Amino acid sequence: MPAFPHEILVDIFRNGGDVVRELLRARADIKLGKVTAEMASIDLSQVVPIEYRADNVTVFRNRGHKATLAAVVEVQRKIDVVKRRTWPVYVTVARASNDCRAVLLVIAPDAKVARWARKPIDTGHPEFCLRPIVISYRDMPRVVDPAVTCRIPELGVLSALAHPSLEVAKAALTGIRGLTDEQQARLYYDVIMAALPEAIRRALEAHMERYEYKTEFARKYVAQGREEGREEGREEGRRTLQGAVIELARAKLGRLSVDDEAAIRALRDDDALTTLLIGLGQARDVDQARAALDQATHRHGPVAR
Repeated sequence: MPAFPHEILVDIFRNGGDVVRELLRARADIKLGKVTAEMASIDLSQVVPIEYRADNVTVFRNRGHKATLAAVVEVQRKIDVVKRRTWPVYVTVARASNDCRAVLLVIAPDAKVARWARKPIDTGHPEFCLRPIVISYRDMPRVVDPAVTCRIPELGVLSALAHPSLEVAKAALTGIRGLTDEQQARLYYDVIMAALPEAIRRALEAHMERYEYKTEFARKYVAQGREEGREEGREEGRRTLQGAVIELARAKLGRLSVDDEAAIRALRDDDALTTLLIGLGQARDVDQARAALDQATHRHGPVAR
């Protein structure tokens, strides 16, 4: 498993409304028809001095742009009893904010956490009991059809994390080859390869080089991954990641000072670098990009949201 599981899972859902639609259809038999998906505000606070923020909220709208369903997505890596108080709030506020049905979709990779999350939440009001829709890695669809992963790349990534086999990984990589966002494609590639057992990873790399993956995608990524697991390879990978962060920071900020670049290069933890990369990618303006950089390098306050 990659070292940044929560962040990457959240990122997958923020980048793919179709994956939410597919999981609701496959695991809760919720059919939405001809609707479009859009990311909504994750701020589910009310007019009270308490903040409630979900990992993701996807709103589905019909052709008239009327909201038909709001799906609150929570990535749950461990048991957290507080969530049994906040999850009903998420659903009711999402329903009120978007004036439509609302559901809670919990992604709990661990089977034990999934069993806990599935327990009904009795709010105390007669017949008002919340039963979360919970998907563990065991429940995740095993996708081996490249046509599906090309249509929903994020579903392919989730499938590869849940079912790390050669056939599933091949389909997932086929799906992300079509992404236009270079940083997103690289991130998904790294996550998939990190999830695979070493023998399968090597077989996949050989397959990519010898057969249908003789493309710029393979030349960029497979060659860089050849030395993975060795110290020299890890150091090279870190430098590559630092370079990607520096390029993205420069693009988001307009310019990068010598001190800024030095601060990024001083980050030696791959987890911190990846989190910064995601934060910069999600920044909507210069101020948010600056806040993400300052937080990662411990120079200022919290990230602006």
